[in-house]
Parts: sequence; structure tokens; C-alpha cells
Amino acid sequence: MIATAPILDSLDGYRSDLTHLIQRLIQIPSYSSEEGDIVKFLVKTMKEVGFDEAYHDQLGNAVGRIGSGPVIIMFDGHVDTVKVTENEKWAHPPFDGAIEDGKIFGRGVVDEKSALAGYITAGRAIIESMKGKDLPFTLYVVGSVMEEDCDGFPLLHIIEKEGIRPDYVLLGEPTDMKIYRGQRGRMELKLSVKGVSAHGAHNEKGVNAIYKMAKLVSALEVMNDNLEMRAPLGKGSLTVSQIKSMAPSLCSVPDFCEIHIDRRLTSGETMETVCKEIEELCNVIGLDVEIVVPDYYGVTWKETQFTQEAYFPTWTIEEDHVLCQAARNASKQALGKEAATGFWKFSTNGVASAGRLGIPTIGFAPGLEELAHSDKEYIFLEDLYQATRFYAQLPFEICRSLKA
Repeated sequence: MIATAPILDSLDGYRSDLTHLIQRLIQIPSYSSEEGDIVKFLVKTMKEVGFDEAYHDQLGNAVGRIGSGPVIIMFDGHVDTVKVTENEKWAHPPFDGAIEDGKIFGRGVVDEKSALAGYITAGRAIIESMKGKDLPFTLYVVGSVMEEDCDGFPLLHIIEKEGIRPDYVLLGEPTDMKIYRGQRGRMELKLSVKGVSAHGAHNEKGVNAIYKMAKLVSALEVMNDNLEMRAPLGKGSLTVSQIKSMAPSLCSVPDFCEIHIDRRLTSGETMETVCKEIEELCNVIGLDVEIVVPDYYGVTWKETQFTQEAYFPTWTIEEDHVLCQAARNASKQALGKEAATGFWKFSTNGVASAGRLGIPTIGFAPGLEELAHSDKEYIFLEDLYQATRFYAQLPFEICRSLKA
């Protein structure tokens, strides 16, 4: 098996380049469906540091490859971010990549451009240290698009449409330097009720759809409070995130009301179990409710249209799985200590690789999950450097674990 100490040793010489790279990634705004500039930058950068190939696929993902060995590994980091709003109060401009007290600040530095900077720098170290040697793996580095709007779909596209099916996947969502091995899933629902319209001056002649829906909303609030705690992911959650109604005019009794639900799924919960429990709740309170799991429609920066059902399944991987063992070994080699394990509360591209397709998947990256989507996004630069060492070590540890 290839000795990896020279690779890790070489990374110390890339510290300033790593810092410059993460700053540049922050400085390129990349809202969902507007990622063209950063994807082109990533492809250019991967070519410059010696990747065997680098390109953007039909969906718009940046894809780079190192090696052609039999074990296929994918490092995924989504490049899109949520928007900066007028109400946010950033201590530093969100697209400056400001550095202060060993921290770097900016939109996307946690979620999750830091991982991409680490992946590319780790790839560069592998390439330059292993010149003339055959690698036992094929490593794909993916800068995926549209994850914030439709998590999982970019990896589904790569695997099902581009024909790249990895044996193992690493995600760059923030884990605070822990090895994450699963997540709560999520789904969206639209619930609607009908009423009978009437003139507001004769409202007794109508049936107010908003009043009917109010009963259901109150019952859903109680349902959320009473959701079951399940190991290892804890409780799910239910949030009524939008409500709208329709009436012939503002002087009329509304005859239609609809709510949108964000439902986070814990262990053992699926689209079928969630729909069934809501149906049962509606029966108990005596309401005729239409329940729909909506489709998400999107258009990428390459003007590729796509659609997917708004269901993103829960997934976990066992702590003694070969991928987790390899990750713990990689952390010992790269960080000097064994990293703890944990789970995300939010959803990731793992809903495709692990949740839908059963491909072993883990996550490892700097940053706190709770800082994502906030005006307080920052990571420690030292954590980014240490994570980069982990990324350089992990492919070799996967191959070692498989051989053992």
C-alpha cells in the first residue's frame, strides 16, 4: 500500500494557496441556479492543479477526476448558497472572505465552499506526490449545483445520467470536524380544504375554508409537539411554513385554503408513514383534506430543466461500516486523534447517494451546522487545513480497509 506521509507533509506548503482558494470561492457569488461562474472557476482550477480531467456536466455540476483505480470514491461539495438578505447583519461583507483572529467569514464558507477548497488542495497534493504511481482508487471531486433547492438531485443526475456511480461518497456539509454518518430526512406536503363562498355581508350562507384549516393547523402544532423520539436521530419535526386562501373577492367568504408543510423525518419515518398519520389526524377532527406531496421544478444555470418529487429520505450508516472505520483511521493519521461521530439535523445530498441508492456515505468538514444560512458564517482556517489533511488521507484508508 502506498505510503501517505509524503502527501500529508507536502500539504504544509499549500497553506497559503488553500487560504487564497477559499477566499476566491467566497468572493464568487453562487446562488442556486446562478452557479455558472463558480463552476467554471472550479473546472479551471482543477485543470491547473493537474486533475486527469475536469468539466461541467449537462446539469451544470463541476466534475474533476484523479486516477483510474478500481475503488470509485466521490467527494461532493455543493457550490450553491442561499441568498444574502437586506435584514442580515454581517460583521464583515459576505463576499469579501475577510480573515480575523484565525477565522474566515463569508456566505458559503460553512455551507459548504470550505470543503471544496480542501478537496481540490488535497487532490493537488495527491497528484504532485504520487507522480508516476498508479493510484488504487478513482477519486471524483464534485462541485454540485442546486442542492439548496433540491438536495440530492445533483448526485442523482451524476449517477443516473452521467454514468458515474461511486462505491463510497464523502459529503462536505459542516460537521465541526466530526464524522457524520446520517441525517434526518425531509419532505414537503400541501394540504388543502374547500369551503363554500358567499358574500361577506351574508357570511352565514358560506363555509369559511380558513376557519376549517385553522382547526387543522392547531392540531398539527400539537402533533409536532408529540412526535416520537427515535434513536439515533432523535425527533422529527413538522412546520406549517405557508398558508394561502382563495375567495371571489376580499368581501367574500373564502372557499379554498392551502398550507405548505416542511416535515423533517427521523428514523423509521417515510413518505408513506407521514401521509398516513396526517390522514388519521384529519379523520379524527372530521375534515376532508387533500394531501399532496408536490414536485419541485428547477432550471439550472445551463438552462437544463428538471423535476423531482419533494421527498428526501432519511439515511444512516452503521458505526462499524468499512467506510466509517476508514474515516476514523484517516482522522487518526491526519489529525492525530480519532474523530467523534454524529449526525446532521438538516438534509444533504446524501438523500440521493445513501437514502435513494444505498451507496455508503459519510460527511466531514469544518464549521458548525447551526451557522449555515446565517449572517455569522465562519470557519477556523486551521480546521480547514486539518480537514484537507483528512481528505488527502481518506481514499488511501478506504483502500486499506477494503484490503484488510
